[in-house]
Amino acid sequence: MKNPLSRERTKRVTPASGLESVPAGAQMIPMTVKAGYEPNPVHIYHPTPYSAITVLRDKKQPHDLLVCGWYVDTYRERGEVKGLIYKTVSSEEDRQHVVAELKKLDKDANARFGL
Repeated sequence: MKNPLSRERTKRVTPASGLESVPAGAQMIPMTVKAGYEPNPVHIYHPTPYSAITVLRDKKQPHDLLVCGWYVDTYRERGEVKGLIYKTVSSEEDRQHVVAELKKLDKDANARFGL
């Protein structure tokens, strides 16, 4: 807490904004891209029942799936949501698990990891 009688200025910490706020190892899915996919995503729970990996199904090609990853946060500019931030599925073991689960749902599924 700052002493009210002090002449020293407080150092204000400003949160990162813009694309610099996207953490390392994550990707941002723009809302314009998300509009090309069905509004209700598919969720695959991995590695625990509480960690859901988001998968989007293409509106025009229902067998084409975009594996976004684990949801982290929204990306906003001036209060407007411009995109969604996901931690990417990077390990080969996790990718194989996701593909196996998607094949259970749709045997013709064509999974794409990231943009």
